[in-house]
Amino acid sequence: MRYPQDPTQTPPPSQSFHYPGCLHHSIVQHNCLRSSNVFQTPFSFFTSVESSPHIVALQDIPLWMNSPPVFPNYKCFVPPATDGYKSRVAVYVHQKLLNVIPILPLFFERGDLRTVNFDSPEGLFDTSHNLFHLYNAYSIPSGHNRAVSHLNLFPRHDFPTLVLAYFNIHHPSSDPTSFLSNYDQFISSPYFDTAAAGSFSLLNTPGVYTRLPFTANHRPAVLDLSFANSALLPVFFLLEPLTSAYWIRPHHPLNCAFLPAFEATAQRPKLEIHRLGSHLSSPHRNGAHHPLSSPPPTHPCPLV
Repeated sequence: MRYPQDPTQTPPPSQSFHYPGCLHHSIVQHNCLRSSNVFQTPFSFFTSVESSPHIVALQDIPLWMNSPPVFPNYKCFVPPATDGYKSRVAVYVHQKLLNVIPILPLFFERGDLRTVNFDSPEGLFDTSHNLFHLYNAYSIPSGHNRAVSHLNLFPRHDFPTLVLAYFNIHHPSSDPTSFLSNYDQFISSPYFDTAAAGSFSLLNTPGVYTRLPFTANHRPAVLDLSFANSALLPVFFLLEPLTSAYWIRPHHPLNCAFLPAFEATAQRPKLEIHRLGSHLSSPHRNGAHHPLSSPPPTHPCPLV
């Protein structure tokens, strides 16, 4: 592991998300707990498998001299640190992807939100869409709200958009078996309502925990969430925790895999995709709970 000289350069333009040997478009999300050891664990695992994920979206990243660590074969896109805030998120893009797609990071003048724009005139995800936006956020409590507002996370785009974040919220749509207080639902409902209004779907399987605490004094929870808009949903294949004896708790990395639409439809496991409507996004209003789907497969999803 080393640290970057210049984390801001972007590669020259080229063609498509597809390159030789690319079978899956894999995006991994993970909360690093500001720990270099936690950061190192998934990247070390990636070197032990046949292929690495295309994109790694990290929250609560470790810093050294205000810069995140870098890893071989990945380029790091991180909000620039200022006197007012530190970088809390980073998006790592594999060099193979950088070689074929121009990437433009978008800035919000804050360290806990990073958006990366992928732009290809020849289409992305084997579709006619030329743009893909990835939102990566780290939202911690801020008074009676969360640091990253729901208004910043669910844009109404007609091109594929993926929102990954450590939301730090509890909601019946993502965690239907847990007892949730009125406060939990008051905090979380605006996020799910805004997602529904923007035609986003929750990709997590309800009740599959993403945070497993060290002790019995804290409850497991579904805090690391992934949302896809309607333009991205046809190519969604699978989201599942990456399980390994080497992961450092409490947060599991999540692997989100995409395929061309005709392959995704044919090969996708029979998992319910959680389209959010008013009756699902705020189930506490009428006492309904989102049904718990079957758990995802236990075998690891191929990383590419």
